Amino acid sequence: MTLLIEAFILGLIGGAVPGPILTGTFTEILGNGFLRGSRVIILALIAETFGALIALYILYSLGLSEIIIQVISVGGSIVLFWLALNVWKIHEINTETKKILSFPKILLLTVLNSGYWLFWIAVGIPKALLLDQKLIGGKFLFLISFELAWLLMTFILAFTFYKFRPILQKKNLIGVTFKILAMILVILGIKTLINVF
Repeated sequence: MTLLIEAFILGLIGGAVPGPILTGTFTEILGNGFLRGSRVIILALIAETFGALIALYILYSLGLSEIIIQVISVGGSIVLFWLALNVWKIHEINTETKKILSFPKILLLTVLNSGYWLFWIAVGIPKALLLDQKLIGGKFLFLISFELAWLLMTFILAFTFYKFRPILQKKNLIGVTFKILAMILVILGIKTLINVF
């Protein structure tokens, strides 16, 4: 159960961290309204889920032992600390890029996003495989929990941005929000290390 909760929390944070998809969503909202921004979110969900399934299938097919999963998990905790450091430094969300995101562009952004692959290989998949050892189909439950939380957070942020753009673009509010998210990532990184040892 705790791994499912972790998946949900990681999904919420993943949906909140500014990247090309969130920036593209906000840009579409600014230029074309909430529905066009929502379209970007749905297309990104499809692309990112597809990529995570491919990575999950490849690593699952390798039949990794528990020791290898634990070693990767240690690397994953380091990735979480690194992400926390990057999230801590966020002070604003840049929406100045005027890019219309089509599905091929979103797919390309996903494929070329090293942070996405690093997260799934070092953090997401080891946790999904650990859950799979405890529950039948646990790896898919982990993925579903993560993606639902990502979708929920991204939609909440998109709608909030749509309704309260001037307030949300204040640097102080954004900085405090992302510092809280960074601390949650640090806690999850420490928890990952505790579970390994």
